[in-house]
Amino acid sequence: MDLNKSTLQNLRRKSSFVDDVQMRDNVPLFSWLDINLTELCNRKCVFCPRADPAFYPNQKLHMSNSLAEKIAGELRDLNYKGTIVLSGFGEPMLHPTLAELVSVFRDDIRVEMVTNGDFLSTDRISQLLDAGVDFFVVSMYDGPHQKDSFNTMFAEAGCGEQQYLLRDRWYSEDEGFGLKLTNRAGTVTIGIQDEVDVTHPCYYPAYSMTIDWNGDVLLCVQDWHKKVKAGNLYAQSLMEVWTSPQMKKRRTELACGRRISAPCNLCNAEGTLHGRNHVLAWEKVRKAA
Repeated sequence: MDLNKSTLQNLRRKSSFVDDVQMRDNVPLFSWLDINLTELCNRKCVFCPRADPAFYPNQKLHMSNSLAEKIAGELRDLNYKGTIVLSGFGEPMLHPTLAELVSVFRDDIRVEMVTNGDFLSTDRISQLLDAGVDFFVVSMYDGPHQKDSFNTMFAEAGCGEQQYLLRDRWYSEDEGFGLKLTNRAGTVTIGIQDEVDVTHPCYYPAYSMTIDWNGDVLLCVQDWHKKVKAGNLYAQSLMEVWTSPQMKKRRTELACGRRISAPCNLCNAEGTLHGRNHVLAWEKVRKAA
């Protein structure tokens, strides 16, 4: 399907920093950490697994500030140049100590937040800017009238146009809801979905990691079943998980177009919009070994 203007704008914007490869001890580092702060969301979008509460119920489970501090400390030790994005499987603004948690990354780690905007206000935006959020991505589901409201909020908070993006998501099912629709690794079937192609490469594990609220490191943000847990950050470091045999195996398989194991064999995500530079770097390291 064709991507709408805001989706294309976001892809191009991310490419400018996500696709830069930072090496650490001859290892291509992740450049994108997707962090799921909470298992709560106030919406049940039809194209999201949360539409079925029997499958994905709301739960008052949140990432601890201490775990965030551990992650931030390790990123600083790595001199991390990539981005963390507060998004994952819930609405980040429902985290009870959001500003305090964000502040542990402040100043030298780039922080983005993806939100439905329902809890944004001028004061909240100002608070989160002060805490260390560098960029806001707002997914608007109610209609075009939201644009003026959010633009006013951000302007009054002193947030420049280069610090936020408004994504139009109010379209119908026939219009693909205004997003790059995926089946969330086989968990949703709504809308006009691409066919699953188990021979199509996927670069997610080459450049990104998904960290769940409890420290579990998931294969990618598409895996709403949370089938593959590559490690846990309470017991391991980011680099231990990133270089683990399980991550290496999946990374190699998917880069070669072998979606042979669950949940990848059920997933129709494109998977190659970012990460090619990382795949090439991993291949260079493999050949030199």
